[in-house]
Amino acid sequence: MASENRGLILQQRLIRHDPANLHCREITLRLSADCRQLVLSRYTEHYGPALVRWIERSHTVSVTDLFRWLVANGEADVMKIGTQPLP
Repeated sequence: MASENRGLILQQRLIRHDPANLHCREITLRLSADCRQLVLSRYTEHYGPALVRWIERSHTVSVTDLFRWLVANGEADVMKIGTQPLP
């Protein structure tokens, strides 16, 4: 049985400006079902006396492209390994 991949919750906020209004926000990061895409999703809900409104936006990037960008643009951290002569 397959389980739903909810991903990693990066941010989750509930804001109550007054007793009648509630604003919810969640940002998640997950892999697509085929593990080829990284998906960043932003979900917001607003509850008020006259309305309930929600919206979800998703941004995707190929995992391969992400790693290529990281190697080309990321800061390299090189660990120096000591060398000793063989006996």
